[in-house]
Amino acid sequence: MSKAQNPLRSNAIRSLSAAALVGIAAGLLGCPPGMCLVRVNGQCAVDTCPEHAALNEANHACGCKEGFVTFNGACIALNDANQQCGAGNQYANGGCVAIACPQGQIMNATSGHCESRAQSDALVAKAEGKELKAGQSIGCPGGFTYVFNGAEGACVPNDAVCGVGTRYEGGKCTAISCPPGQVFDLQQNSCAKLATGGDQQTYSVALKLKSAMGPDFCSPHAKNPGGFGVSPGQTKTVRVTVTVSVPGNSIDQAQVSALTTTDENGNALPASYSGLGAIQKQVNEQVLAGIKALGGKSIEPSASATVDCKITRAAVQVISTQGGGV
Repeated sequence: MSKAQNPLRSNAIRSLSAAALVGIAAGLLGCPPGMCLVRVNGQCAVDTCPEHAALNEANHACGCKEGFVTFNGACIALNDANQQCGAGNQYANGGCVAIACPQGQIMNATSGHCESRAQSDALVAKAEGKELKAGQSIGCPGGFTYVFNGAEGACVPNDAVCGVGTRYEGGKCTAISCPPGQVFDLQQNSCAKLATGGDQQTYSVALKLKSAMGPDFCSPHAKNPGGFGVSPGQTKTVRVTVTVSVPGNSIDQAQVSALTTTDENGNALPASYSGLGAIQKQVNEQVLAGIKALGGKSIEPSASATVDCKITRAAVQVISTQGGGV
């Protein structure tokens, strides 16, 4: 149930008898989301929507309140959504999309800043032993996207670069749109409710974690093949397993109790791989933060999920650009 934070709702609750409040609390256990429980002056004062959401009676559904956006099942502030999108991405229409750089610049996937394309191409060409002439730049073969990460350029599969909350369809990354209180379930290929019981403030952290550890989790690591020792022409599988514990079943107290990163055979990856730190940061700042944003109670005291990130790298190429531009 949405928290009472406006005068209408506060006045309504103060005006109710103790017996009525008990009746409402008991009734919540069997009420689906998107219902109005108490009306005052013709307006809904108490509903069954998740935190930071309110009932839109026109379509009988819950929607995020003003100042909040729908992101991975929760209603969170736009700044928080942008942060969870990670470097080089920003929130848009329910998912994370790449930040567009001005003409002549390219996104540095490590810093999240736009940098000179000419200078980055020169660095990559030198490292690859290639010569760039006027009207030429660094690019990729068909089916691959060029990414610049730190001081390294790489060609990665087109379908491996989609941000959190999006997937590759029809030659582009499109947002997966699920309403508040629901996340995309890859097995069902549809949105699934996080509140599997009657109480709309008790959620499945297991389902939330499973959704967060989907293919879009792998995007920042697919764009950093060098961070996992993947050379041009190679493919490696990085297996990430995350376990989250929820003390007292209070979701805002959730914590990462275990994180393992191995190859597909379960062998530990070398500690020298710089990409390991990026995985740790992503789990803490995106996966865990997304879970805690739900608030409420967890159905499970702990949950685990595993994702296999296939990291493929093709060799960069020298390509021609019209008029020497990019």
